[in-house]
Amino acid sequence: MSNPKILIIGSTGVLGSKLLSFCKKNKIKIDTICCFKNSNKLSNQKKSFSIKNSFVLSEQHQSFINHIKKNKYKIIYFLDYGIFSLRYAEIILKNNKYSTIAIANKEMLIAGGSILIKMIKKTNNMLVPLDSEHFSLQKIKFKNSSIENIYITASGGPFYFYKNININKVSINDVLNHPKWKMGLNNSIDSSNFINKVLEVYELSHIYEIELSKINFLVSKEAYLHSIVVFNDNTISLNCFDNDMLITLTSPLKNFFNFKLNLNKGNYIYNSNLRLEKFNDKRFTIQKYLKKFLSLEHDKQIKLLILNKIAQKQYLEGSLKYSQIINFIASNLNKRNKKINLYNFKSILNYVKDIENDFKNFI
Repeated sequence: MSNPKILIIGSTGVLGSKLLSFCKKNKIKIDTICCFKNSNKLSNQKKSFSIKNSFVLSEQHQSFINHIKKNKYKIIYFLDYGIFSLRYAEIILKNNKYSTIAIANKEMLIAGGSILIKMIKKTNNMLVPLDSEHFSLQKIKFKNSSIENIYITASGGPFYFYKNININKVSINDVLNHPKWKMGLNNSIDSSNFINKVLEVYELSHIYEIELSKINFLVSKEAYLHSIVVFNDNTISLNCFDNDMLITLTSPLKNFFNFKLNLNKGNYIYNSNLRLEKFNDKRFTIQKYLKKFLSLEHDKQIKLLILNKIAQKQYLEGSLKYSQIINFIASNLNKRNKKINLYNFKSILNYVKDIENDFKNFI
């Protein structure tokens, strides 16, 4: 089998860097890489990994669009951040068939929703969701009518298992100091206040066409157990694997290259790795709004995404306290409501611009 042509959008982030290092070690050639604005790192990656094409999207947006219109890829990674990558996804999907679309961009997945999922299927492409929770469900055969509930898991972030911490008084360093892994600023904040689990519930609902009312999350400190499926015939599936993103990142490569990760350490024999508990901690403001957040329609999910982004920006700039982030989202969800009809990517992106204009005083 010939080597596949591979595109990585978001190569300069944590995941992109991890994937490129793996590919270099295993002599896997990458054709094209992109970043939003980290031009220095992108240039170093292009040179270090002998990559043919690279684009800084903040400066070469149109050049990249022209490039993906003229070139076909077998594996496309979206390891970036933000809703507007839907613009690239639409072109890529129309121009490629029988390709693997590997996505770690939760904003793009949530905003695209069922419209994105249906377009991937309609164009005969295949989605591989790279978040461990959603990836863990890929080999399980289920549909909405066959299940009672699906649970994804949360590790607890920097605060949940430390009950003596006063969340109203934590510093930015405390918030960004995840006990298990290194993430970007946005994901670290989301993990610390559990908004990431709300977003991942939305993703799961869209990816697997499951009713939101059937999905929730539990807390599993060891982050070894990623999802639980409770079927309506009283059987239960526990889906586990070692907490290493190389497992999901390298999955699209397995059909073309021979390699073995050797990550399985036999952790399934230790009961501590399978311990679960319900999320129940009144220190976290999100508990007050969880039922509301987990019942939002698609348009409100997109609005929550944008409000969360605004709240994060205000927090990092010092104009919003950490303890106010969730209240800011909840208090603004129902403001300036408009009748929305989301039917394609253009309508989604126009809706996003409308919301950002409505809240431009906060941005």
